[in-house]
Amino acid sequence: MAGVIFERRFSPIYAQTMLSLLTRTKSFRDPWVGHPVLNRQLQLHRRRVEIAEALCTWRQWLKPGRCADLKRDGFVVINNFLPSGQFEALRDEVESLVRDMGHRHPLPVNDRVGFQPKQPFSGGFDRFDGGTLNRFLHIDPSVLPQAAAACHDPRLSSCSRQVIGLPMDHHKVDVYLTVHGEETETPDLQKDLHRDTFFRALKFWLFLRPVERDDGPFEYVPGSHRLDPVRLRWEQSTADAALLHRRQPNVSGSFRIRDEALASLGLPQPVAVTCPANTLVLADVFGFHRRGAAVPGQQRLALYGWNRPYPFLPITW
Repeated sequence: MAGVIFERRFSPIYAQTMLSLLTRTKSFRDPWVGHPVLNRQLQLHRRRVEIAEALCTWRQWLKPGRCADLKRDGFVVINNFLPSGQFEALRDEVESLVRDMGHRHPLPVNDRVGFQPKQPFSGGFDRFDGGTLNRFLHIDPSVLPQAAAACHDPRLSSCSRQVIGLPMDHHKVDVYLTVHGEETETPDLQKDLHRDTFFRALKFWLFLRPVERDDGPFEYVPGSHRLDPVRLRWEQSTADAALLHRRQPNVSGSFRIRDEALASLGLPQPVAVTCPANTLVLADVFGFHRRGAAVPGQQRLALYGWNRPYPFLPITW
């Protein structure tokens, strides 16, 4: 029996799975991330959060960004992000592409619960969060020159450095059409308050159409990006609950939180970001956020970017 245990613990395959602790892996279905003994005795989840935070702080110190609102609140809203002429050209070329893709690939519907796999097509893909359709269209500079130029705006990299200590990667930007569905039978899990992962990551939306309350605006809990002792205890207790029940109440490691629980962390209620077109909304998605409730059939259209770095990187560039 001892030999069997030794072989399992030290075999190359088993050791290889242990390396998941040094990656972005966040799901507690992973045998090491979700290791019950290491979490119970060593507070493994909390240690991973603390190490990732220390290295992110080091990267931010090496090459700091400059955005006071991001540092204070965890998100920033910049109206009139682009000059009017540049924005109008960008909006027109994207709207034209969206219409063309709509003719070639009519918008599908979904009647299955939960997150669904990508449905790729030439030039992009569709993915459902319950009843909500996410259509992503890739940015080809020969087709979308204005969109490609906007991806290189230096303010994006400055904000990215403020959040994760790394510049923005212009390859991680797409045209993003959100189409809200009927949620009676297929609820959208992204409309639950959550944080994306155990380390700091960045998302932004440059909205090409106005976003009203019925359009399902982005919602954020100001200050929820701060890693203080209360938040650290919440992180570990939520991890403990996931392990105790041996299920995924956290949606593969993206921990959820109820609105009424925010006060126990000293946090306010979420803010809904309604805004005119040509508004940039950028957020540290280690903070609590969600897609707001919407009227079925309403749409949002944006340039969407994300930067989810390797959390244990000690250098920047």
